[in-house]
This record gives sequence, structure tokens and C-alpha cells, in this order.
Amino acid sequence: MALTTLQSINAEIKQLEAQRKLVEKRDSEVPKALAVLQKYAKVLSPAQRRQVAKLIGETLDDKPARAPKAAPATRRGRKLGKVAPKYRLPTGETWAGRGLTPKAFAAWAKSAEGKAWAQANPGSKFPPAGGAVKNTPAKVVKKAGKPVKKASRKAVKKGAPKTAKKVARKAAKKAAK
Repeated sequence: MALTTLQSINAEIKQLEAQRKLVEKRDSEVPKALAVLQKYAKVLSPAQRRQVAKLIGETLDDKPARAPKAAPATRRGRKLGKVAPKYRLPTGETWAGRGLTPKAFAAWAKSAEGKAWAQANPGSKFPPAGGAVKNTPAKVVKKAGKPVKKASRKAVKKGAPKTAKKVARKAAKKAAK
């Protein structure tokens, strides 16, 4: 039994020595390959540069340079860019009036100060950014609504078909808005 174990140990030693030679050969070639990668690093993409740096064990301090983005294509009938604020709270927060109502504006509207302001300025959601509230005279609003109301009343009085009555009611509702 001692002979078989000695032969198996010798075979294992030879195999390990062959592996060691392969590893030494590979390790001697790695620095050369890394030198070539570093030499041509300018040609590599930022992602490839990061991979090379990771393999080498270096850290990239500077962020990779990004290519300038192309200007976004303008869409038909739509202007892009910033919009001047339409509303301004007493706290100084502004909102352009687009999209969802900001939480600060919703909270202000529910507060006592917001409710008092809404009662003093009917028809306005929030304080305008310009400062003064533009109130339209009540007479102008009433005059604008009268012709439509009269037309709808006439259509109803004359016994017009139901569809005409519905059209007249819709017109009256639109004018009221």
C-alpha cells in the first residue's frame, strides 16, 4: 500500500508543478497586457476604462466625460422651457399652475389663512404671483351670462325637442363657467 500512495503523491506533485509553471507564465504576461490596456485607454469607452481600472486595482477619481447631449426635438404645437410663476404663497413658494397642485399649496388652501383668502377673493384659487388680485366686476360676468340664459329659456318655452333643450342647457352651463 505504501508504494501506491507514494506513486500517487509523486503524480500529484508533478501535476501541481505543471500548474505552477502555467500560473507563473500567466502572471508574467499580465503586466504586459495591463500596460497595453493603459496605453490604449483613450480609445476605450468610459465603461471599458472603468473595467480596466477595476482589473488593475486603480480607482478613477474623475468622472467619465460624457458626450454632449443633442438638443431635444421640439414637438409640434408645444413650447418647451420654463414658465413664469402664476401663483405665490405668502411664504414665498411659487407655482406655475401646471401639473398637480404642490403639497404646500394644498395645505395652505386648507389652512385658516387660505380659507380666509379664498372668501375674500372668490373665483381665484391661490394668490397671484404678481401681487394684486384682479377682480372682474360682477356686472360684466352677469351680462355675459344673460344672452345664453335667455336663448335657453326661449328654446324651453317654445316646446323645442328634447335634444334642443339639452343643447341649450349645455350652452348655459358653459357660459356660467
